[in-house]
Amino acid sequence: MKKLVTTTVCTVALTFSSVTIPPISQSIAATAPQQTEVEMKADDIISTAKSLIGTATYERYVYNPPYEFGCSGFIYYAFKENGIDLATRDTNVQAQLGEYVPKDELQKGDLVFFDSNPNDDDPVTHNGIYIGNNKIIHMADEENDILISDLDGKDYYQNNYKTARRVLPSFMYNEAPSSTAEKVVQIAEGLIGKASYGSPYNEGTLTFNGAGMTYYTFKQVGIDLESKTAIEQSKLGEPVKREDLKKGDLVFLSNNSSDGKIVHVGIYAGNDQIIHAAGSDSGVKKSVILNGYYDEHYVTARRVIDVDAASSGDSTGSETPVVEEKPTDQPTTGTEGNQESTTSPEPEAPIDTVTDPQPETPADKPEQETETQPEVPVEQPEDKEDVAPVQQDKGTAISNLAESLIGNAQYGRSYDESTMSFNSSGLAYYLYKQNGIDLQDKTSIGQSTKGRYVSKGDLQEGDLVFLSNSSSDGKVVNTAIYVGNNEVVMSAGQTLGVVKRSLNRSWYQENYVTARRIIE
Repeated sequence: MKKLVTTTVCTVALTFSSVTIPPISQSIAATAPQQTEVEMKADDIISTAKSLIGTATYERYVYNPPYEFGCSGFIYYAFKENGIDLATRDTNVQAQLGEYVPKDELQKGDLVFFDSNPNDDDPVTHNGIYIGNNKIIHMADEENDILISDLDGKDYYQNNYKTARRVLPSFMYNEAPSSTAEKVVQIAEGLIGKASYGSPYNEGTLTFNGAGMTYYTFKQVGIDLESKTAIEQSKLGEPVKREDLKKGDLVFLSNNSSDGKIVHVGIYAGNDQIIHAAGSDSGVKKSVILNGYYDEHYVTARRVIDVDAASSGDSTGSETPVVEEKPTDQPTTGTEGNQESTTSPEPEAPIDTVTDPQPETPADKPEQETETQPEVPVEQPEDKEDVAPVQQDKGTAISNLAESLIGNAQYGRSYDESTMSFNSSGLAYYLYKQNGIDLQDKTSIGQSTKGRYVSKGDLQEGDLVFLSNSSSDGKVVNTAIYVGNNEVVMSAGQTLGVVKRSLNRSWYQENYVTARRIIE
């Protein structure tokens, strides 16, 4: 085990969040005085939610506070405005936060979930906030916007009730509020919205990549992590099992192109959340590691706070880091170990032939968590909380714009509207953005969860088509835009740029995975 150096430092002047978050695995029971605070916090959250009635509207896949939300975005906002960061606007992930609570034990502030389509892959399709008296407040659908509904009222709520989760008080109280670990988390939280992602490491401008952010944060509490690379930091302290994570632990991740090797690091903040410098678009943010990208790319964790220097071993068996990284304080590289780019690049896969592209592999990480979904009738939530409902002629507009970019846009590993440089998923993001639709994700795998499934034979203009390549083992790594006549437009690589290709071509037939309809 590498020994850590502790120094005396002055605390950096930052505004820290007043909310701190204990590990989800260690449920915290509120004391009597705390229970009063919990009830007051729940009332404040409910008051915020009610204050939006008549002003906020339902918009699928849109998060434009305080005016436009989907159901899970509405909940996220109501909690965030009262000092509690749920760190996700994904309905399915919110359904795993906190702890399970039976229906007959619901309390104000609990999250209530519904599933109107038990035959699909989504565990839940809608959620709301319990407000007492067997009622919830929720962003229902585009016809009704925010509603207060009785759980024993409409058939929808009785027949589709799925589960409930309690996030208060666990998202409110600390077990050791004055501990070094708590201070680390507070400092990291203070960087959200203030620090930017980038290299080289610069404390003056608060510019860091993933390992740079952790290095800086620990430095503020007198702990020298010795290196600004994720792979070197993964050799510090002692290993910790995922189920034993505590605040302040370092969590290490791979990405889609690193073959399971460590390329990124964040700080565990409790409740299955990490704080990390996520990318050029996101900056420093919280992310939930329960499922999806972060769950799939979790590699290991290390504890560097209050560790016995006599402990032995740099790593644990299969979790031993095996990749050497270049330090990120070398200004010529601009990456964290040549893996985590300052612009979150999507590495480009090789091209099979000059005429049939095998486009890029997906981005290092999703830039933003996504939302899931509620159906239309009066006071019955929509089945999908996804992209804002728009007329079908949007599909034609997206298709026409896509074709107009052939020869006018170029392939780029980083998303850059100023130079019209995009990889395949970046191009899809740009096309939808120009037509007023925010896909909220510049990765193919993330985009493949949006909207609803559509069969290959039912494709319409503007639908998103998802493709694998010869090295992805059938997994989605590319996005194309269907433009009619069994053809798609996509940003296919540096050699070809933006091209139009028939889905009848052999490469596209072999690598076709699925399609999603965003526009209804």
